[in-house]
Amino acid sequence: MKRRKEKGGHHSGTTCFSSKIVCGECGNFYGSKVWHSTSKYRRAIWQCNHKFKGSAKCGTPHFAEATLKQSFLNAFNQLITNKEEIMENCEIIKKVLTDTADLNSEAEKLQGEIVVVTELIRQCVEENAHSIIDQAQYQQRYNGLVARYEKAKEKLEKTEELRQARRVKREQLDAFISTLLRQDSVLTEFDETLWFAIADKVTVYASDNIQFTFRDGTVIEA
Repeated sequence: MKRRKEKGGHHSGTTCFSSKIVCGECGNFYGSKVWHSTSKYRRAIWQCNHKFKGSAKCGTPHFAEATLKQSFLNAFNQLITNKEEIMENCEIIKKVLTDTADLNSEAEKLQGEIVVVTELIRQCVEENAHSIIDQAQYQQRYNGLVARYEKAKEKLEKTEELRQARRVKREQLDAFISTLLRQDSVLTEFDETLWFAIADKVTVYASDNIQFTFRDGTVIEA
């Protein structure tokens, strides 16, 4: 969702390729377009959404969905020829990139900090309510504690985002490995379920240079 927002894309739900194909020249998403919609020459193609929006037109090509599907088949069949090596690499990647031990420790410290500061703020407010205190000093102390609280809260939110991202990455890699284990023959027909399970994105540079990035980080030109 974050990547779609950054690239100005959206997911319409009408096709499995929405927000998955990236222009290698400008970085924007490809979108589905219909040419000659009211004539017998009607044709659906995929094209960079930003192709004609800038001062300079993107040079990346348009192509039919059938071309994309065939390219995916080619890339996937290349992938399974190195299945054992790729699965070993996936296990290494999981250990390095999805471990949350350090983040768990950081989150615990930040939660403790928030509890402490919350109590200090409560005491500060209570003391001001029951004692004669210089209000300028009180406000300075109070503002300092609130700033400390907000800083800890912001750090905790970022830590939680990183923890969630690592958990999602682990789930994706587990699904990727499971899919590879089940596939023991060359793929001859496009499988949408398989596409969702293992494909991360497609980057188009030229008609003869379409690169598929799989969920384990493997990039194959098809």
